[in-house]
Amino acid sequence: MPSVAHIVRRRHARKRRRRYENRRSAIWLIIVVCIPALLALAPWAGAFGLAAWLYGQAASHMPLPQASIYGDAEVGRSQFLDRAGQTVLLTVDDPAAAYRRWRHLEDLPPGLIDAALLAGEHDSLDLETAFDPLFTLLQLWRYIMGLPLDRDLGIAGELTRDSLLPSAQSSGLDRDLLEVVLIAESKRRHSAADLLEWRLNSLYYGGGAYGIEAAAQVYFGKSADSLSLAESAALAAVGAEPALNPRDEGARARQRAADLLFVMLDAELIDQTAFDEASSAPLEIRQAAVQKSGLAPAFIDYARQQAEDILARLGLDGARLLAQGGLKITTSLDINLQLEAECLLRGHLLNLRGQGDPAITQDGGDCEIAIAPDSGALTLIDVGSGQILSLVGAASAQSHQAGVVLQPFVYMDAFMRRDYTPASMVYDMPQAYPGPAAELIYTAANPDGRHRGPMSLRDAMAAGLLPPAAQVASANGMAAVIRTAKALGFNSLDAGRQNLDLLARGGAVSVLDAAYAYSVLASMGAMRGLPAPPPAEGLRGRDPIAVLRIEDAAGNLLWSLDGAARASLEQVVVQPSLAFMVNDILADGEARQRILERPDAMLQLSRRAAVLDGLSADRRDSWTVGYTPDLTLAVHLTREDQAALSMNASDRLGSAPVWRALMEYAHQHLALPPRDWSPPPDIEEYLVCEISGLLPATTDHCPTRREIVPAGSRLRRDDRWQTVEINRSTGQLATVNTPSDLRQRSAFFVPPDDVMDWWVENDKPLPPSSYSSDGGAARAQPVQITAPADYAYVGATVEIAGRINRGGAESWLLEYGAEANPERWVAIGERRTADVSGDVAATWETALFSGIYSLRLTAYFADGSVESDTALLTFDNTPPSLRLSLSAGAGDGTYALGQVLTLAADVRDNLTIERVEFYRDDALLDVDRDWPYGLEHQIDRVGEIAFSARAFDQVGNRAESTRVASIAGG
Repeated sequence: MPSVAHIVRRRHARKRRRRYENRRSAIWLIIVVCIPALLALAPWAGAFGLAAWLYGQAASHMPLPQASIYGDAEVGRSQFLDRAGQTVLLTVDDPAAAYRRWRHLEDLPPGLIDAALLAGEHDSLDLETAFDPLFTLLQLWRYIMGLPLDRDLGIAGELTRDSLLPSAQSSGLDRDLLEVVLIAESKRRHSAADLLEWRLNSLYYGGGAYGIEAAAQVYFGKSADSLSLAESAALAAVGAEPALNPRDEGARARQRAADLLFVMLDAELIDQTAFDEASSAPLEIRQAAVQKSGLAPAFIDYARQQAEDILARLGLDGARLLAQGGLKITTSLDINLQLEAECLLRGHLLNLRGQGDPAITQDGGDCEIAIAPDSGALTLIDVGSGQILSLVGAASAQSHQAGVVLQPFVYMDAFMRRDYTPASMVYDMPQAYPGPAAELIYTAANPDGRHRGPMSLRDAMAAGLLPPAAQVASANGMAAVIRTAKALGFNSLDAGRQNLDLLARGGAVSVLDAAYAYSVLASMGAMRGLPAPPPAEGLRGRDPIAVLRIEDAAGNLLWSLDGAARASLEQVVVQPSLAFMVNDILADGEARQRILERPDAMLQLSRRAAVLDGLSADRRDSWTVGYTPDLTLAVHLTREDQAALSMNASDRLGSAPVWRALMEYAHQHLALPPRDWSPPPDIEEYLVCEISGLLPATTDHCPTRREIVPAGSRLRRDDRWQTVEINRSTGQLATVNTPSDLRQRSAFFVPPDDVMDWWVENDKPLPPSSYSSDGGAARAQPVQITAPADYAYVGATVEIAGRINRGGAESWLLEYGAEANPERWVAIGERRTADVSGDVAATWETALFSGIYSLRLTAYFADGSVESDTALLTFDNTPPSLRLSLSAGAGDGTYALGQVLTLAADVRDNLTIERVEFYRDDALLDVDRDWPYGLEHQIDRVGEIAFSARAFDQVGNRAESTRVASIAGG
């Protein structure tokens, strides 16, 4: 029998085996079950842990309700500084700080609460969703995975986006994360009624009013608990859209309040009696106490709005931060230029009144003299950056007649369409156009009352003449001009007003818009500035820059111009060649002085500058807008008395002196070297005839000048100048008997038919039509060519006739030579025996001739003497080229009965076109003798119709082109 010790040992062995087996089973359980389970659950646990950590981080920045209304008293007030950061332009006061008080729901009128719920499209507080942990966890999971979030449209969501997010934005956490967590926390910590109370006390109502109490005080001058139903509806509507507040948008705010009252009636929240009383109750709006800067108040207003827009694009509450955030805003204003500009403008206005010195500057005069705010304004812009360097007066007020400042955009639109070039001929003469109303006629007139007749577009534009601008604008209508001007910066132009008289009077533009639009020309077509708020269609996409840098109260950089994307600051809106042509013309001071026949010392700088200067038709608005490649300055004065904007023989007493003085000072102050605009590669230079702007036929065909045109422009040969030989003593046509010392070749401009009456009435020169008094001797001379006439145009076959008026002639000979004074004569046939009658006749075939030739008839007499006569002829043996085009309908050659079909003939000739005839099925429709050649014809039958055009030059050479139109039934 085993011993006790043996039994004990066996029991211990069994226990050890059981413990070993248990451990092995546990290990296998861990390996087979627990480890896979842990591996499967780890991502979920990690995600849950990450979500919890993110939630905790974001929830730690949950603002307290009272902070939404009172803000942080330690932050301080915001400041606007000049570009050097040295001069404080404005310290921003919180306009509604004294009115901020927390109002509980039970203290507010029931109508206000109901109106606020309906304005936010909330039917009832009972329908607001309470805190949902699973939904919040799902939102956090979506955020972590980068999936779209479900947007909360309830009161908690609105409160978070409008008030809580801007306060928590400085945390550096992602905006989407903050939105998810703050919405959840607001629901977890507060009831729906508490959230509505918080929202009403933190909502921005415009006008610097945060919270319902401040809004009630700012707009109605009363406490929120005293608001009437009409006032409650008005404020509830403003809370939904602060820009439409009753102070800035009175009519629209009242309409929105009326709509909200109707919704309350429909929801049975008010009865008919309350609705009627509220609808008829007047809204007495309290006037705003406007805070103005002592330095550049109008500039600060603009800079403040731009700063708010910049902060809004960063997702921040710009208005709240400016009022409460202790921001430091560095602006683009150059304080020295601003002070100089104010002194120059004030001094000039005093001088116009006979009260001051026109040379007043900040160093020599009293700059604190009060001037009516609408008397004058100016804006100076840096071309290279689009920054506003100086802004004086109400420069951003869109209240001035556009007038002369629109003229460059008239011509630019014409250049863009290739309808005109700087060389084109335009008319400075009275022309009638349809007026702004039916049966009214508009006739453009220059402020000086003079008209100068046909001239080049360059001369007309440089001198700022109105009739030529109206003529060019009438070709495609003012709608096209307005579109061009708006795209370059004139946002305030009324697209609904499209009459030509807008070039003389009416309209509403600002000085700031004018300076900015012309800065685009100065930069050769590039618009430089900050992206504008989403503009209406056709408006500019950039705004001039007033803000350079924004820092928060702790000195942290929120935004800087240097940090903005370069591509967002520049946009090419005009082809450089178009801008260059405008710049080159407006900088042509010689043309301006020659046409206006007066000195323009106030428009001349010590460097090349483009400038436009003029008055509105009623002489109330004086504009001077000019620029160099570096700076653009627009100056505007408004007449205050009859003499303020008058002109005298030596100078302009308008805005020009201020423009010149400030431009000279600014370039010197900024140490800018003289620069000029370089011609783009697609600009070419041609030699053209004066007035007509066409290519001269020969080197002495007409007075010439050099002109720039876009590459590829098709310029025609001149047909308006005639060169004739006159007798200097009589002014009549010279004859063969005119002594050589009295013979003089002169060029005369012959205007088109529609200008001829004006030309004659104003005693403009025309080529003489009669021969000099020695013509009798010419008719009695021994030998005379009677046909063709001197200076005649001839073709391939020339019939020659002559007379030998002296007896004893034995023979005669015809000869020709090139040009007016041939170096060599060539015989036309053999010498022929003279007829007893003295008549000479011959036929001359000249199919290969072109240009000017001299014809000579020489007679040989029995006594050995020789007599001759000559005639100067112009040969044209090159037929015209012609292409007929039809336009109307769908453009596929099919047209409808009753349509007006336009026939346009593109005609080219080496010399001149005499006429173009238009036919329909060989029946003559009309004859056009003036370029451009065309005809409008109303279609009166169906089927195929053959239209043709036949072009004839001066000697009968012709060309023909035919097009067939298919006419469908209308």
